[in-house]
Amino acid sequence: MPRISVCRAGQKPQTLDCPPGQSLYRALADAGLMDAPCNGMGKCGKCRVHILESSPAVQMGEDGFFTQDELLCGWRLACLHTVAGDVTVELAAQEKVSGIVSGGLLRPCVGPPLLSKRPTLQGDTEVLRAGQVVCTEPGDTSKRLYGAAIDIGTTTVVATLVDLRTGEEVASASCVNSQKAFGQDVMTRIQHAAQPGGANALQGAILQDLRDLLGHLYAHNPAGVGPADLYEMTIGANNTMIHLLLHADPAGMGRTPYHPSLHGAQTRTAAQLGLPAADACQVYCLPAVSAFVGGDITAGVLACALEKNDKTVLFIDIGTNGEMVLSRGSHLCACSCAAGPALEGMNIRCGMRAADGAVEDVELSGQDGDLRARLTVIGDAAPRGLCGSGLLSAIARLRGQGVIHPSGRLISHPLVQTGPDGKKRVVLDAAHGIVLTQNDIRQVQLAKGAILSGIQTMMRFSGVTPYGIDEVLVAGQFGAHLKVESLTGAGIIPAELGPKVRYVGNTSKSGALLCLLSQDERKRAEEIAGRVDYIELSSLEGYEKVFVKAMQF
Repeated sequence: MPRISVCRAGQKPQTLDCPPGQSLYRALADAGLMDAPCNGMGKCGKCRVHILESSPAVQMGEDGFFTQDELLCGWRLACLHTVAGDVTVELAAQEKVSGIVSGGLLRPCVGPPLLSKRPTLQGDTEVLRAGQVVCTEPGDTSKRLYGAAIDIGTTTVVATLVDLRTGEEVASASCVNSQKAFGQDVMTRIQHAAQPGGANALQGAILQDLRDLLGHLYAHNPAGVGPADLYEMTIGANNTMIHLLLHADPAGMGRTPYHPSLHGAQTRTAAQLGLPAADACQVYCLPAVSAFVGGDITAGVLACALEKNDKTVLFIDIGTNGEMVLSRGSHLCACSCAAGPALEGMNIRCGMRAADGAVEDVELSGQDGDLRARLTVIGDAAPRGLCGSGLLSAIARLRGQGVIHPSGRLISHPLVQTGPDGKKRVVLDAAHGIVLTQNDIRQVQLAKGAILSGIQTMMRFSGVTPYGIDEVLVAGQFGAHLKVESLTGAGIIPAELGPKVRYVGNTSKSGALLCLLSQDERKRAEEIAGRVDYIELSSLEGYEKVFVKAMQF
């Protein structure tokens, strides 16, 4: 069996056995060493490897991702090459996502605690849920009663350990979603789930993430909480993540008319999922609105109390999928759009996640020919690439200087050069090779068009204008490194909404926390999911024209 020897800066070399003829990408991805937005389809260029011995022939399309010098040195895309014999590869330094957002807007909990009463017997202890005895658990739980509120995002996962007697958050942990090895967006993962063994692999990846996070919480909490003390878990997640977690077939969400297999809130036992917790532990998954407006958005509406707000509020969760809710006098409508992975640094020539070395902000100083870019980098490190906030910041600044035409085309300017591939690009940092290409701008235009057209459609549906919106709440990981000026300057949201923007953090986890603590909050979540008017953008007459117009800067 062929052997792959893997070198990576800062890590010990390791060796993998690989069946002959297997994709080099698949072998590295299955070992957790690599991931790519396109799941190894040769489209994103993120599976770059340095083959240190005899270099294989250059495959069609690789010259678009590497310079001629890089190709001569042995740089290749792992997904375009199979393993025929022993090979040694060098991988780029591993990215570690910086500052995964755990906290979020959290209002006071409504209603009595979910598990408000505890028998104090030292023998068999009845566990009460919603006033009914549901099981019997040995031991005294009156003093050690804990739960976990969990947010499963397409990119990141966050878990918080909570004292159910007081509502206090005891400890938090987070990680990158290991399903990323099978694609960065939900559609790619849905497609992978349809392949032989794909659904098992996807479920196994997220369950292992949850086991690792719970294990970390048990090992690093001041109260000495262990698995036997955990009686409740609640999960906020998009609908695809819930389907993959519970091993439900997601295929219906991958094609029109986009019907999920699961409907309403879902409850399983921790034992069914193989999660380390008390035998009586229940896992409650918040209900979704539709195939692509999931329980994470229900959680956000719940945490922000949008259904009881008399103001007109726009709630946006920007990520690979852009979901948004418009609340007007407690009437709720929602839509989702395929923003794509560009805003998370994927499908971008120098794109990367928000990790150390990622450019998070760009400023331009000087005039015309003396115009220079000044970069702000996460972690006070040398710049290695552009994360989503840096990407939008660069485009907003270049638009302001007229370097980018309203159509998205780069115009002649001292900052604009022609690359080895004959295509225009903006050189932001020549010393570190940080550039913004014409294709990068097109990728952002697609994301911008999707989000802005969704906002415009919901406003038209609700009969409001940007001036009629009182507040804009931006949720999720994306806002952690993003300036409002970048959102408006890149045209993601109308400029009139800029002064009304407020970042509310991880409201998916906040809503899950409310449902962890109160049965009444669960009922509210289920009522919210049932009363939201969902707008399917792709089915609206004339939507294509709205989308194309929204792509313009």
